[in-house]
Amino acid sequence: PVVWCGDLNVAHLDEDIWNVGAKHLIKTPGTTKEERESFTHMLAEASLSDTFRSQHGQEASGWFSYYSVRAGNRQWNRGLRLDYFLASPPLMQAKQGALHVVDSAILSDFVALDHAAVALTLS
Repeated sequence: PVVWCGDLNVAHLDEDIWNVGAKHLIKTPGTTKEERESFTHMLAEASLSDTFRSQHGQEASGWFSYYSVRAGNRQWNRGLRLDYFLASPPLMQAKQGALHVVDSAILSDFVALDHAAVALTLS
């Protein structure tokens, strides 16, 4: 089993960007088409799942882990989801007695400057 976690500096899906249609995003680090496509390819090649999106589905929209301090965006929930827990298939399947993902969360009340804490619960 593999868990990869951290600030991976890419907003993978449109739902991970508060202002997805903004023109400046095509050149903004972490939101370029090339970075986002590369992230998709890496997930497929490594057989990794985004635990937050897997656990929360459509409810994962509007949850962000990064906010621009300069723009004061946290109070308006204008951010990007750049921080992830990625897990291999054995961890994504709940089997009796086997270690698996129970929950994945963004702890929006715990923001250290510009990033919110992310959490993963295993059982």
